[in-house]
Amino acid sequence: MTQSTQPISGIPCIDFANGADLAEPVDNLVERRAVARFRALVHRILRAEAEGAGASERDLAGLNRILSQGQNHRGVLPAVRGYGWGWIGPAKDLDRILWPVAWSAASLLTGPDLMRLKCCDGCGRLFFDASRNRSRRWCDMQGCGNRAKVARHRVAAGARSPSIE
Repeated sequence: MTQSTQPISGIPCIDFANGADLAEPVDNLVERRAVARFRALVHRILRAEAEGAGASERDLAGLNRILSQGQNHRGVLPAVRGYGWGWIGPAKDLDRILWPVAWSAASLLTGPDLMRLKCCDGCGRLFFDASRNRSRRWCDMQGCGNRAKVARHRVAAGARSPSIE
């Protein structure tokens, strides 16, 4: 798994769409290509929503195919305290890896916080705006936000300084 310098959003589908590795590595070339196609699908859906365009019917059909395959394998499992949702029964390894991401994407798309999904003004990555007033513009204040503020400051400082001829 590769390390990212960007903060983790806390929502697996956003991290995955931005290029984060899956929890379980995929070694087979055919499966890696399937994961790449699925990542592109999730990214297109989430970016379209973040930009206010809405996902295409074709992309939603692709997500729904994965969700329907996993639905028969979703069940209640014991957790540290009580119970939680998990994946049960036999399945191909790749399918079992993709289902949690598909479920996360579906939960975000159908949940009340979809309007908090945004594209970073600095780098274009997707992020979840957890700020109280939903005014966050950057995926990372220390990176993209700082660069934007420095650039804005330089423009303002250049306008104030007298020109030397």
